[in-house]
Amino acid sequence: MQTFPCAYVQQADGNTVQVVLVDTTAQPALRALGFAGVPPVLHAPIANDAAKARMFAALRDLGVAFSAGREWCPAEVFGWLRECGLLEGPCLRIARTGRQQFQLTQA
Repeated sequence: MQTFPCAYVQQADGNTVQVVLVDTTAQPALRALGFAGVPPVLHAPIANDAAKARMFAALRDLGVAFSAGREWCPAEVFGWLRECGLLEGPCLRIARTGRQQFQLTQA
């Protein structure tokens, strides 16, 4: 069984990437990437799509999941960046299936 990620990207459709910490293990690495804020929610400014792709690759490599949902959810943004050739490989996708229930898939 797959373990729950230490964090997930909650929002990434603008010039900011917002990450929610599930536990504190990823906090030092996220701060090193430029994330700031009061846990459990951290934010990092993003200048453009190329910078967002680099940030997404770093987050994926840390084991951070990307939330699935409607419209430009982080998992969809990841897929779009991949289609544009700015990002390669899969990501861990997290989707809410019920109250306190989540499904993890590779996308």
